Amino acid sequence: MKRIVLITIISLVGIALWGQGNFRIETELGAAFSGYNDVRSPNEDTSIPILSFTDELETKPGLSSRLLLHYKPHPRHQFSLLAAPLTLKPKGTLKENISYEGVDFFAGEKVNAEYRFDSYRLGYRYIFPKPLFILKSVGVAGKIRDAEIFLETVDKKSTKTNTGFVPLLNVNLGYPVMDEVELVLEAEGLASPYGRAEDVYLGVDFLINHRLNMRAGYRLLEGGSDIDEVYTFAAIHYATIGFSIKM
Repeated sequence: MKRIVLITIISLVGIALWGQGNFRIETELGAAFSGYNDVRSPNEDTSIPILSFTDELETKPGLSSRLLLHYKPHPRHQFSLLAAPLTLKPKGTLKENISYEGVDFFAGEKVNAEYRFDSYRLGYRYIFPKPLFILKSVGVAGKIRDAEIFLETVDKKSTKTNTGFVPLLNVNLGYPVMDEVELVLEAEGLASPYGRAEDVYLGVDFLINHRLNMRAGYRLLEGGSDIDEVYTFAAIHYATIGFSIKM
């Protein structure tokens, strides 16, 4: 429900800005693959084994999607809204006893799990009048993380939800390969003693016409937190294709 409400708000803001000019909508679709995905909750008792959704359970690739709305009130300033939902569904047979959120799960039990990590961001970028070598822009963003991880068997279930705010820094680099093709690197992230968040995209932009761009590439979403409440770190790899339309 939260996901639907936030995506709707972003869409309505986009409609409101539509008539203001200098507005761009960007979509991205792809497949999400788990590199690693480890969790322990609570994290105070380190004798409890960390559960790996990739080594101990099987996580099939999931569908990924993104919606971005960009607004440029000035050629050097850009504001953006992002909605990036993600859900993966690991499952398998436990190899050892674990405890998750106070519920005991035992070796040999078949477990279904769900890893949901929805990201919503409000960002700002300063766009250089002329790229500094390949650096095109720098900026900041505020990220709202709405996450849930649950485990269930035929007769029990345990879940952990977390919603929090994360500040991020971002850079955008581009290298023109030819007039209509550009190699791009976009990176957003920040680290602290309690965790980190990284979102890195490497791909190729194709200029179809003065309004429409197409892009294809690879994205890495990595990070997590290590606090008493929870230990969770994941690396998700994406194969993506997207379109950008200037209104």
